[in-house]
Amino acid sequence: MSPAGQRELLDTLLGQTAIEADQSLAPTLRRKPRKVRGFKIRMDLLHVKPPIWRRLILPGDLTLNLVHVVLNEAMGWTDSHLHRFRTGNDPYAPHFITEFDLEEGDRGVLEDDVRLDQVLAKVGDKLWYDYDFGDGWEHVIKVEAVLPDPPDEVELVTGRRACPPEDVGGPWGYQGVAQWVDGGYDKALLPDQFDDAKHAREWLPIGWHPATFDLEVARDAVRSALEAAEDE
Repeated sequence: MSPAGQRELLDTLLGQTAIEADQSLAPTLRRKPRKVRGFKIRMDLLHVKPPIWRRLILPGDLTLNLVHVVLNEAMGWTDSHLHRFRTGNDPYAPHFITEFDLEEGDRGVLEDDVRLDQVLAKVGDKLWYDYDFGDGWEHVIKVEAVLPDPPDEVELVTGRRACPPEDVGGPWGYQGVAQWVDGGYDKALLPDQFDDAKHAREWLPIGWHPATFDLEVARDAVRSALEAAEDE
């Protein structure tokens, strides 16, 4: 079946509560609620210490492809790698496919057609967000509050600690880099993935420190990226 044919089939199937485009992988979706509400969510980056997290307020009718844009910018990633939303803690849990997956011939539920309020509904509900399958960054999104009305715009409320540098080797690689920077760039703490201190400094973003999170810079990045994505 052509990609256009696959998309048409998926659009038809999305009207059902349980999507059966691929019975073994398709997530189960809730029906779209009649009233759009807001969600206060917290996103935590898994397998790192101290915790790295962001708190946001999102409208329930935001589609997952735009949720990706928001989360990527709020965390501080550069959107230079693939991503995926899944519905369980297991890396092999049912997941939603992206436009890239669709072009590669994968079958499933396209994230562009799924609203946030079709996967989250009440306090405590969770959704998992993976970024950069090579480094293996995993995030969990948890509903902290359901608001009676959606926000007028996406709001990044607060957060803690800097996003890890891209391509640093996942949580294990990040821990070494964070310790080296926290330790004042001590030669004895230089991470193994770098040839020398010069190589490491050139690799890190300018001014990067693991404890520093600039809320206003992140808010501007979220706003700009979301406006650009909505204009496409």
